[in-house]
Amino acid sequence: MRILIVDDHTLFREAISGTLARLADHPTVLEAATASEAQSLVAHHQNLDLVLLDHAMPGLNGVDAIPALQARCPHTPIVVLSADEDAATVRAAISAGASGYVPKTANSHTLLNALKIVLAGDVYIPPRYLEQGAQSVASRSPCAAGGLTGRQLQVLRLLAAGMSNKSIARQLGIVEATVKQHVSAILKELGARNRTEAVIAAHDRGLLDD
Repeated sequence: MRILIVDDHTLFREAISGTLARLADHPTVLEAATASEAQSLVAHHQNLDLVLLDHAMPGLNGVDAIPALQARCPHTPIVVLSADEDAATVRAAISAGASGYVPKTANSHTLLNALKIVLAGDVYIPPRYLEQGAQSVASRSPCAAGGLTGRQLQVLRLLAAGMSNKSIARQLGIVEATVKQHVSAILKELGARNRTEAVIAAHDRGLLDD
């Protein structure tokens, strides 16, 4: 397994590198201190399995660096590791294309669990942020919003967070087939052909505003 760690603190990179030994046997770990260094490394190592990206770095921050990194390794999942625990930053990272967001206050067990989820093809968002999203939906009127039911709006918010149907079903305690029905109804109501168009249309209508 080949993993790139991007963080401007050497001690943190070394600590994460040690933790990754519990994720895979003898992983190859590359290190970069800035987004610019990371882009250079990715240009020469496009067969990476995972990128761990700090948010607050000198120069280009992690979230803004995601599109450039994805352009060079579009099939490599990127997980943001950050001391910034603001919900808006989490949403920005996922919207930019990150496959996960792990606060630096998390312990190694949480980090490894998050990375396993991401490597399995899913998206990891800290549970408390998902709970905040659910509470935000619950606090709204139970009546339909923008033609969507309360449940459909809840599914839409989780779609906007980058979650798969399977993850949404697990989060909401419903079966995946039901999620698919909600997604179909959301696409039809918003006149969208896919999830990305649905999220854009929802933002335009203010359906995802806090």
